[in-house]
Amino acid sequence: MIITDKLLQEDIPQFWAIDKAVWNSDNTPALFQYEDFDRYAEGLWRQQLLIAKDETTGEVLGSVSYHHPSPLPGHSRQWELGISIAPHVQGQGIGRKLMEELIRRAPAENIGKISLEVFASNPGARLFYEKLGFVEEGFLKKEFWIDGRWIDEYTMAYYIDEANPEAN
Repeated sequence: MIITDKLLQEDIPQFWAIDKAVWNSDNTPALFQYEDFDRYAEGLWRQQLLIAKDETTGEVLGSVSYHHPSPLPGHSRQWELGISIAPHVQGQGIGRKLMEELIRRAPAENIGKISLEVFASNPGARLFYEKLGFVEEGFLKKEFWIDGRWIDEYTMAYYIDEANPEAN
């Protein structure tokens, strides 16, 4: 497996297929973004990505997208992330390697915190993040109304300062 930050035009249909297979009403409030391929592709080009690919075939295995929470200067030292791994390779360490690479790159970008949100209806994802060192920062009861039911959400964070005091 290789990890790259170079998105290629031929990767986009693979991203589309992965995201359509992975995201559902138990793990994202943003299903609408997967309804129109052209809008999806346009949005993908604007994202900062780490992409995992099969070294031999070039197949996209998954990705982590990351960005500052807002354009405010006070958010310049924080990233929010999203992760998506192809169903047929989940559980093989690809997500872990992508997350470790993002954490490794953070100090060079002067990032002191990486945060994310995870639905309470997705306990496997929460456990995955905890194993990586993410801690729960908050719990938002009834954060989303999706498919006729309330969804609770956890906010979690990884603090870079423990690995690099200069990034604090």
